[in-house]
Amino acid sequence: MENFTLREPRYRFTGHERVLHDVSAANALPGLLSLFGYERVFLVCSRSINTKTTIVEELSACLGSRLVGLTDEVGEHSPLSNVLKAARHARDVRADVIVAVGGGSVMDMCKAMQLCISEDAYDRDALLKLQFVLSEDGTEMLTTSRAAPRIRQIAIPTTLATSEWTPVSTPIDDETRLKARFVVPDGSPRAVIYDPAILGQTPSRLLLSTGIRGLDHAINTACSSSPHPFASLLAEKAIQLYMENLPLLRGRASREALMNCQLATWYTGMGQMSVPHGFSHWMVHIVGPYGGIAHSDAACVLMLAQARWLDGWAEPQHSRLRAALGQPDRPFHEILRELLIRLEMPMTLDDLGLSRQRVEAMMRPALEHPMVTLNNLRPIRTEEDLRAILELAWKA
Repeated sequence: MENFTLREPRYRFTGHERVLHDVSAANALPGLLSLFGYERVFLVCSRSINTKTTIVEELSACLGSRLVGLTDEVGEHSPLSNVLKAARHARDVRADVIVAVGGGSVMDMCKAMQLCISEDAYDRDALLKLQFVLSEDGTEMLTTSRAAPRIRQIAIPTTLATSEWTPVSTPIDDETRLKARFVVPDGSPRAVIYDPAILGQTPSRLLLSTGIRGLDHAINTACSSSPHPFASLLAEKAIQLYMENLPLLRGRASREALMNCQLATWYTGMGQMSVPHGFSHWMVHIVGPYGGIAHSDAACVLMLAQARWLDGWAEPQHSRLRAALGQPDRPFHEILRELLIRLEMPMTLDDLGLSRQRVEAMMRPALEHPMVTLNNLRPIRTEEDLRAILELAWKA
């Protein structure tokens, strides 16, 4: 028998026990808590969700005495200082579950909180010692935590970027402005509640940009350097759903369009941890904190640049995607460019408000990042390669 290597196709199940689709979160949450035996809820949400919507008020009413703590101190990219403060708060109120209401920053924070509580790591240095390592062949992120998980989360997503589907957490280190990198044991939510009415309260601009981030995840899965047939099948369906439904989210979105976009995140999430992703997925972790740019906005620009970079190098993959989208004769990057124009999303680094000098300062961190230069279908190994693909990100 041949030896198994991590580059062989493999499927990685991320541990969700329930996914509820097209339901009211306020109606569904109490039943889930009873099913799992949870009695003490710590709720984490963004400041805008807490102050500009009725979501927290409705969830608080359905939770009643089960709600023992709440924080909306998350912040963009979930700074470690906020993670540690919230973890201590959840510990002190003896929470037995975290309920995450929000997008990527909220869920990143909750996963990192789980790691703090499981490892008794309540200061910066102790937490940073738990960053992930790479598998021997560089295709998979592996946890360094060995403690038994003490707490899980239930996720109620308000965006479309798929953070609810991974155990990976990348909060920003306040001191260095670099992303910390954790793979949290049982870090994926135990349950996900997809409520289209809650999604519909998210501002349209944010909904669209996070949808592009989800689309970028799906494209990276479909065009992976080590693909898996099941993951590719799911990704191709997700790409169809995103492309068809994201334009319908502009203005007052229909319930059907919201539901279809949530299905797209579900399909994307079910496969994205099974295969290594390339440049556009990881470069946002540099452009975001160094440029003060939201991940989802950076994803718009880098997704397009990567599609141009792979033109002619990913022909079988792009051919399948073009056919699935009913545009077999157009370059894939042109299809993506047209979508970004329709959605009025950024297409260039200049659109993000970045100068060439500022992007130049990102070169070294990008080259030193453990994933930016790995697992690209068209290799990105040298500074010259990195400059070449970033040059495509200046092109409208």
